[in-house]
Amino acid sequence: MIVKQDIEFYSPTNLKSYNLDQTMRYQLNMLENLDPFTRKHSENVANLTCRMCEYLHAKQMFTIHVTTCAYLHDIGKLFIPPEILHKPDRLTEEEFEIMKTHTTIGYKICMKDLKLRPYARWPSLSS
Repeated sequence: MIVKQDIEFYSPTNLKSYNLDQTMRYQLNMLENLDPFTRKHSENVANLTCRMCEYLHAKQMFTIHVTTCAYLHDIGKLFIPPEILHKPDRLTEEEFEIMKTHTTIGYKICMKDLKLRPYARWPSLSS
């Protein structure tokens, strides 16, 4: 028997329980300075990821790991030119190719930092 359960997936308080280390907070603050929309998007993805893990009763270490990955999934957008990142119109094919590089850039950012290295694979999967 399946019991339908209502769950509020949007809860900004639960993310506060998973403290990001100084390096990750620095990266996210840099992202917010460049693009507050992407920073908010990253927080929303992390929040939903965390809530889904809790809903599925995932182990705490897994929840922390994937929530951190969700925070960092768009970190490569730090190096996308603002005129492309903030373009209100449809991107050209060339601009879209540049935008797609944020995944590889995010991977490289994480690989260069020992604290971020465990999360390197996840930015390369976002798009």
